[in-house]
Amino acid sequence: MNFPTFKIRCSGIGKIMTDPRGKSVREKIDDLKIVLAASMEKLSVTKDTLKTYSNIEAKIAVINEKIKALQPYIDAPNLSETCISFLESWANEFAYNRRVDFSSKYTAKGTAVEEDAINYASGHIPEMGLSSKNLTRFRDEYLEGEPDVISAEYVFDTKASWSHETFPLYSKDLPEPAYDWQVLGYMSLTGKKKGRVVYVLMDMPEEMIIKEARWKLGSEYTRPQYDEFAAQYLYNDLPAYLRIKEYEIPYDEEKVEAIKNRVLQCREYINNVIVPSIEANAKKYQ
Repeated sequence: MNFPTFKIRCSGIGKIMTDPRGKSVREKIDDLKIVLAASMEKLSVTKDTLKTYSNIEAKIAVINEKIKALQPYIDAPNLSETCISFLESWANEFAYNRRVDFSSKYTAKGTAVEEDAINYASGHIPEMGLSSKNLTRFRDEYLEGEPDVISAEYVFDTKASWSHETFPLYSKDLPEPAYDWQVLGYMSLTGKKKGRVVYVLMDMPEEMIIKEARWKLGSEYTRPQYDEFAAQYLYNDLPAYLRIKEYEIPYDEEKVEAIKNRVLQCREYINNVIVPSIEANAKKYQ
């Protein structure tokens, strides 16, 4: 199985940068060896005629099997389950030559109003200027991504909130930490030293309001009922301070280097764990 060299999309950096909760494979093997040594010592002072002796032997056999099973992965990077799951999904795209695109009504709205959100925000944020959506995709040895807006000093990533209930008006800290990593990736790719995440509250497209109305009101709603319902998802009558929320993302060289190191670890995992796993299955069924 020949995979392309792994590069992380900026939108996925947050997933590979999650910290592992458990011990590394090497640490697990070291722990098992300690238990094994203690069991061996206990066996050496136990009479072989006792039932305890056979119990200890059985325990030693189990420990040795566990060590044997872990040994091929002793040098595998200690990655989080979230990161490993992400890498397996990435590998599946190439192994099966099929891509799975995640979509929800929340991401669908974001896509539908993306350009309008950029235009609205750029009219109220001086640092953006009168910007339009960036269409250039950047790549380097480790990363790839397409920032929403690139200005003289900044890269901007816009996020269209689903509704006023999900808009982070009162949140002092960035609601989704993964967006910090995403913008850092954009800064690394573009050479910019300043970045912002900009939440924007835009009108919901009518076709999406209709779907919501059918779900929440049923199929027999009246026009006045629909108009009252739709008004809850239309925001053009509101001032900008209720529709725009900015979060400054400072450039951090250490974090950028950490991203690059994690990409290298991901490549190790793909080469040393994922590929051998596929190859072993291939040998079994060829």
